[in-house]
Amino acid sequence: MASIEQPVPQPGILGIAPYVGGEAKAPGFARPIRLASNESALGPSPKVIAAYHALADEIFRYPDGHSTALREALGKLHGIDPARIVCGGGSDDVINLLTSAYAGPGDEVLYGRHGFSLYPIAARTAGATPVEVPEKNLTFDVEAALARVTPKTRVVFIANPNNPTGTFIPRDEMKRLHAGLPKAVLLVIDAAYAEFVMRNDYEPGLELATREPNVVMTRTFSKIYALGGMRIGWAYAAPRLPMC
Repeated sequence: MASIEQPVPQPGILGIAPYVGGEAKAPGFARPIRLASNESALGPSPKVIAAYHALADEIFRYPDGHSTALREALGKLHGIDPARIVCGGGSDDVINLLTSAYAGPGDEVLYGRHGFSLYPIAARTAGATPVEVPEKNLTFDVEAALARVTPKTRVVFIANPNNPTGTFIPRDEMKRLHAGLPKAVLLVIDAAYAEFVMRNDYEPGLELATREPNVVMTRTFSKIYALGGMRIGWAYAAPRLPMC
């Protein structure tokens, strides 16, 4: 057997295409605003900018690894238990943590055809097989997703609402999706764009994540709060669901 003369990555790692965000170049503009990534043309709140500058002399300190103040603030804002909130470096970080925690070699991760391109990347990085689910009218298809669930399925990702299609599935359809999944399958509801939906039949995932032990809702500060550069994301789940 030939000797190995250098470190070798896990199978499939080198075949993963890196995540590419929205177009960052446009003729005549040095730094165009990437609307495909929902970069705000208005920028963040002046209060956020002031708070950022106020802490400039503190950046040599390590932050609180438990994000206690942030979790307490989120709990108060949304009326939820701070102990059930996990924060990360953007919701990307949380998505990667969830995938690596619940899927691995031999497992399958389901996601919608036009869903966030990070889902298959996270699956492959964990050694799992990404399974793309076809959509109907550019909308996540619950029937198609449930038809592709196998004994190997470990995680189902759904961006609700979805970017760039601008579509969503209503509360009852999300409940039907969850009800059709085996209890051992983790349903991750990516609600990065929740604040942009003004419909009575929409629910970001808090209801299911509050009462079901196999549901996680992820959120981000990058979109509605225009804080993409700060990389702040969070998730809400059952207290007995290990997340990392």
